[in-house]
Amino acid sequence: MIAHAAAGRHAGRHIGHHVAVHDHDPADRTPAAGASARVARLRAPAHVGAGVERPITVDQTNRSVVVDEAVIVKWFRPPRPLPHHGSDVLAHLSEVGFDAMPAFFGTDEADGLVVASVAEYLPGATDGWEWYLDEVHAWIDGTVPTAAMERRATGLGRLAGRLHVALATPSSRWPAPVGEVPVQTQLDRMRALFERARAVTTGITAEHLARRWSAIRAAIEPQGVDGAATTPAIAVHGDLHVGNVLAVGDRLVVTDFDGNPLSEDAAARQPAVVDVASLLQSIDHIGRIVDHRTGGARRGDLTFFIGDSVARALEAYRAELASASLPHLLDDRLLPALRVAQELHELAYAAAHLPHWVYVPDGALTAMFPDET
Repeated sequence: MIAHAAAGRHAGRHIGHHVAVHDHDPADRTPAAGASARVARLRAPAHVGAGVERPITVDQTNRSVVVDEAVIVKWFRPPRPLPHHGSDVLAHLSEVGFDAMPAFFGTDEADGLVVASVAEYLPGATDGWEWYLDEVHAWIDGTVPTAAMERRATGLGRLAGRLHVALATPSSRWPAPVGEVPVQTQLDRMRALFERARAVTTGITAEHLARRWSAIRAAIEPQGVDGAATTPAIAVHGDLHVGNVLAVGDRLVVTDFDGNPLSEDAAARQPAVVDVASLLQSIDHIGRIVDHRTGGARRGDLTFFIGDSVARALEAYRAELASASLPHLLDDRLLPALRVAQELHELAYAAAHLPHWVYVPDGALTAMFPDET
């Protein structure tokens, strides 16, 4: 979401295992021809043959190039300083055997920076902003059965649960992956989000929320929660939403472990419930988008979809934690408040940078809180 400033030029350099690549305009940072194939061959030799490159042309913060339709090389713009949280997470997950993600082949590093990451390319994969929206449209059209939608929601919850169990499993990189963090950190973050969202909300959304702000403010102050207390924390995904869940046939895999680019806590341990709130609200957002596209004609059905799918995903998530004897990872005390805070985050960002998205958190918040007269 954030356009990064250009980093310096690296021309024709080999530092250790680093393959020099950026013999190009540093303001553009487009990888030089052949650079992605060289990095892919170095990190994933069994998967690279002729080294045919295909750039991903959609607008991205970083640059990605597919090599031989088998490996994808993501060039960071600018390169990220070591230690790099996303790469550490991927290495940990690979070591503990988590397979619900594209295989991670390693990174290209130079001068204390991560220049690129190399992973498995999954032909035909689509992200949740595509596959989930298509499926919900098909469901309201009657071409996809309700049972299929139920399975999808369960699959999303199970995926998140498996991910968190893996992140809580010791590895050589993280021998003690579960820690404790102060609850106060989340309380402070939610209060700041409330103030920011309220300050930037204008127009019809401001009218919708004017009589709801008091209830929203109360909701982010969970009753009986002592800010001085601690809560379990792991190296969470940090930006877990349906757009970062790929569908390859019936298989769901999670991707993009670089965390929320707007979060200052992207590299820190956080409560698992932060990821859960983000995922659940993204399911809600799928329903809001389809409702918007259909002009509210199927609002009753979509309200059912949101409530049922969120409940099924949460139930499946809990089941995964319970099966690993880790139910304590989910701090239920914070979940309702963090779901509200997620919408405040969406609202603040949309109001400032993405106005056509405002209707989504507007719809979610007005549904969460009855009209206060």
